[in-house]
Amino acid sequence: MELSQKQKEAFLKDFGHGVEALIYKKFKSKEQFLAETGFYKKSLHDILTGGRDTHLSTILKLALALEVLPGDLFPKK
Repeated sequence: MELSQKQKEAFLKDFGHGVEALIYKKFKSKEQFLAETGFYKKSLHDILTGGRDTHLSTILKLALALEVLPGDLFPKK
């Protein structure tokens, strides 16, 4: 089964919204998250807006930085 472009875009946006919610649970701001984790601002922006197909290694880094399991980053639909 292959996802349509529309489905893929919707999933990436949902993923980004979930990551952003977790960031605000653990950090006061995205700027604090960036400063404390070393993520690049552009990379984080692309992830949060769904503009980037995130690599597994990045998902693992996000999960470690947010102290959650990698599966916790994915939309629950």
